[in-house]
Amino acid sequence: MSGHHTTTSLARVVETADLLVTCGPGGVGKTTTAAALGLAAARAGRRVVVVTVDPARRLADALGVTGAGGDHPHLVADAVTGPGSFSALMLDAEHTFDQLIRERAGDNAERILANPVYRSIAGSLAGAQEYMAIERLHQLHHSGDYDLVVIDTPPSRHAIDVLEAPDRLVRFLSNPVYRALTIPTRSLARVTNAASSAFLWTVKRLAGPQIVQDTVEFFRSISSLEAGLRQRAAEMAELLRADHTAFVLVSSPRAEAIDEASYLATALHDGGFRLGGVVVNMVHPLPPVLHLAADERERIEAGGGPLADQLGYHAELDAIARAERDEMAALVDLAQGAPVRDVPLLDHDVHDLAALRELGVVLIG
Repeated sequence: MSGHHTTTSLARVVETADLLVTCGPGGVGKTTTAAALGLAAARAGRRVVVVTVDPARRLADALGVTGAGGDHPHLVADAVTGPGSFSALMLDAEHTFDQLIRERAGDNAERILANPVYRSIAGSLAGAQEYMAIERLHQLHHSGDYDLVVIDTPPSRHAIDVLEAPDRLVRFLSNPVYRALTIPTRSLARVTNAASSAFLWTVKRLAGPQIVQDTVEFFRSISSLEAGLRQRAAEMAELLRADHTAFVLVSSPRAEAIDEASYLATALHDGGFRLGGVVVNMVHPLPPVLHLAADERERIEAGGGPLADQLGYHAELDAIARAERDEMAALVDLAQGAPVRDVPLLDHDVHDLAALRELGVVLIG
């Protein structure tokens, strides 16, 4: 199946993209694929950084991003020889959020950072991690330190949250509740009707007056950031749809993973994002064809024993492998000309640099 309907190759994508975003269902080897593609690009002479959201422990060890290493790229010194370089970092959404506030809020920054409402939402606000993943990507892309930034998104449909985060922030800043909370106190008193006064009174009684005060204070203090946040969100939305940005959709051949990946492929096309390639991991190889006459097969099956067992295993593997290829056909159609690579089921985990290099070779040929 590798190469069906292709107009380009993953090798070409890895050599020419400035930004590479991997997305797909959970448990399909997405983080590993992101790291392997990044390492392949570095070995081809590019300066690469891979931003990962939640790597498996052994892969995190191999990439040097374990523990509290801060939110700075870690150069994996022995990854490549030659002009390329390979760095990795584990996304710290809260740290990135703080950094954004310090950059944008000027004299207001420390007040916002100390606000209890800000502290409680910085790491857990719905969409905060997704938005900060794109914010970090933006920072690294514009730093000039890297030729290619690879970002591994959260699993499943949350990948679409990442892509829509900049657009969603702009919608939030236009929300009437947000607008009401950010206007000066006297105007607030004038426009706040009896219903919302009753609402605020209820909240004060249940949560205490301080939380209401902190919340109103938080929204007022970030209103000074609004113009900057809108501009940054617009820049990021444009960057994600640029010609030099490519999305690599990662799946396994399981029916539920294919369904999820198909949903993502459609969402990418609908959102105007460029699908650079599809990777299907953990594919059973098609066993070689057995040239057995029907009567010979019947005789072996009737005789029982090890040879009959082997014939049974062969038939079972053949059925699984063909069923997987039938499932994958839907993704090949949705790829619309982007390269589709299938990666055979490996007999070992990919958790060190040698295995990542090997996977990179399989992926880009």
